[in-house]
Amino acid sequence: MFRYINLIFIVLILHHIPGESKDTNYYTFALLSDIHIGDTGANALGRARSAVTKINQLAANASTNLQAVFITGDLTNSAMPSQYDTVRDVLNNLTVPYFPIIGNHDQWLYNSTWEDTAPVGDQLFAKTFEHILNQSNIINYPNGTVWNPTHSCSSWFQNYRLQIYNNIFIALDWNSRHHAAASLGYKGSMPGADLYDFPGGTFSWFETQLGQVEKQNSTIVLLQHQPYRAPFYIPGEIYAFGEAKRLRVEHLLRQHSSLKYFGVFAGHFHMWSDGKAFDTMPKFRQFETDACKVAQAIALVTANMQTGEIMKIEKLYGDEPTYENEELES
Repeated sequence: MFRYINLIFIVLILHHIPGESKDTNYYTFALLSDIHIGDTGANALGRARSAVTKINQLAANASTNLQAVFITGDLTNSAMPSQYDTVRDVLNNLTVPYFPIIGNHDQWLYNSTWEDTAPVGDQLFAKTFEHILNQSNIINYPNGTVWNPTHSCSSWFQNYRLQIYNNIFIALDWNSRHHAAASLGYKGSMPGADLYDFPGGTFSWFETQLGQVEKQNSTIVLLQHQPYRAPFYIPGEIYAFGEAKRLRVEHLLRQHSSLKYFGVFAGHFHMWSDGKAFDTMPKFRQFETDACKVAQAIALVTANMQTGEIMKIEKLYGDEPTYENEELES
């Protein structure tokens, strides 16, 4: 009899030894931003590889329940084909699905001796990541270019939607296609945001998405490159959203007040920031991830599977990398 009691006691102890198992109530997703492959001075390639290694270590722990990685813009430094190929190859080493969001540096192709005549980086972005953007879980991804009257060019706005558990993620392309100040020697696109409120543009596309998900009891998470509100010492009109544009987005969101918004995850300013995007929407959070090219920074977000509520955001870093030489002019 005593032998059986001992056996039961041992089984109970073993049953309560903690191990690596998934929490059925929560999952996580990771955020990278501003990888800037092609920026050789920053060792962008080495830092990107370090961040990928760190994320794969997190994914290997079943208790983390890591479901996805989102990259909130500026995957490349100047949108060159070799930069796109390299960043895709680096990100393809991730052991969990990843989803890229386009940034202002991904718009206009140039190198030290040459610059393209039009901002066609969005089309190269679409081609580079077509293996992701054409997946069945990607909702309402545009099927090609439209005429962009704001900048008198053809644009393929990289907007899409997907759902993970009870979170609806909406990726938005507000990036300016306007050329930077060439008279001052700048190449590429302006760093700010435009609304593109015309058929096939981002604002009208976004309005349609909010209408389509209005009856769903999910938490809405926006993903984009520029944050809605810039710090007081950075002119938003140039580097992010001008006040009129920011207020138009706020008005649109408030028109769909029945939706549960977390807020927006962004990058762009190469720093950590956690604040509010809109004065009249105090619960709408604006979180910005530091630049991967500066600190191999990673945000790890924990969400409730059932409600979609964001429970925790952790700031993590990959190991300091060794320098990797890049020759990515073509």
